[in-house]
Amino acid sequence: MNLEDQITANILSFIHTIHLNGQNFIDSTFESEYFGNLPMTFRKESGQVVGLITATTHGEVRKYVFTEHGFEALDDLLRL
Repeated sequence: MNLEDQITANILSFIHTIHLNGQNFIDSTFESEYFGNLPMTFRKESGQVVGLITATTHGEVRKYVFTEHGFEALDDLLRL
């Protein structure tokens, strides 16, 4: 699995877990970390409509925003 596929799988798994737990996304706070070959953090404060994900590999940090419905690369959004 290439890096982009790994990142996508991890993010979608996290979002799926939110649904499985029946959490209210906007009311929830997330301070989650994944460790291993692809360290990732998932952060969101209660009341916020989007959260921030960071994925770090080989010293490179990639950032994404996420909701309960999906995610986008932050750089792609900033180019709009």
